[in-house]
Amino acid sequence: MKTTGGKSELSQEALAQAADWLVEFRVDDVDATAREEFNAWLRRSPQNVQAYLEIARTYAELPAINPSGVVDAEALIAYARSDANVVSLPSTPAVGPAMLAAPTQRVRRRGGLAIAASLLLAVVGALTWSQFRGDSYSTDFGEQRSITLTDGSTIDLNARTRIRVSMKDDERLVELLDGQALFKVAKDKARPFIVRSDDTQVRAVGTQFDVYRRKSGTTVTVLEGRVAVMHLGESFDEVSSGSARPIEPPAKNSTLLLGAGEQATITPESVPTPVQADVAAAVAWTDRLIIFDGSPLTQVVEEFNRYSRRQLVIRDASLATFHISGVYSSSDPASLLRFLRAQDGIDVVETETEIRISAK
Repeated sequence: MKTTGGKSELSQEALAQAADWLVEFRVDDVDATAREEFNAWLRRSPQNVQAYLEIARTYAELPAINPSGVVDAEALIAYARSDANVVSLPSTPAVGPAMLAAPTQRVRRRGGLAIAASLLLAVVGALTWSQFRGDSYSTDFGEQRSITLTDGSTIDLNARTRIRVSMKDDERLVELLDGQALFKVAKDKARPFIVRSDDTQVRAVGTQFDVYRRKSGTTVTVLEGRVAVMHLGESFDEVSSGSARPIEPPAKNSTLLLGAGEQATITPESVPTPVQADVAAAVAWTDRLIIFDGSPLTQVVEEFNRYSRRQLVIRDASLATFHISGVYSSSDPASLLRFLRAQDGIDVVETETEIRISAK
């Protein structure tokens, strides 16, 4: 490794990775998995630790962000270019052969400053972009949390859920990236409340509804009020405000309204007709309960795996359609295991990393 003035030169790759980590911790609500990855990256090389400390120190010395949270990008760029941000490197004795190395040292110094300035601009850009893309929130295995937005709306997050919130002048947008959330929307006719989950979009003004993003599709359950559900890219002008029934026969890209007590599961193939919902079952998770009513084992496993790091694994495809009913505690996976062990033809084997469900 090359050295200058007795100090190791940090590689551009290490500095770039350090900048990425700093931005992620500043912009996103980092979950436990990401923190473990960050710790592993730090342990990988002393150079990574040094690079992160350098980037963090540079960030700490930046001009302060104003109280409103707006980043003054021009001020930060000016800071990166200012003399105050230039660090003098030890000079090379201007005698003998060492003089030949002087131009190289000067180029290297400029290169280092260019790298630092580029990384600084990357941090500035990411922080500026975060203001437009919104704030991110997440929960880990078995974790739940409640968020109150600036308009008074609240969002309850179930376990292993990720959302991104963007409050704008003309709309309130929430992207459900993974998991399940219960929305209690404050009324604001000038700013519709929109939830996006994969290719599904839910629009409300003042209402209460639950959105669950599963592998097979997105389930929307309305507790109060009414919401419009559609595939992204469609216009809400097609929605009739006086009907809780689909505008057209259920088909791909059709639009429908869901009223209180109604539920629909939207898949990539279609938007089905609404059905009467078991609202208590849909939001039982807020009381750390899971209610199944003839649910296939695959769905039961997907649900329970939100709450435990030790994942349930179905080892035999023949068990996928095994149906389960009952009320279980989401904080006590053993309650489900006791039920499965009591069933004829099912074998449950526990290891340190997973719980295997097989046919006997």
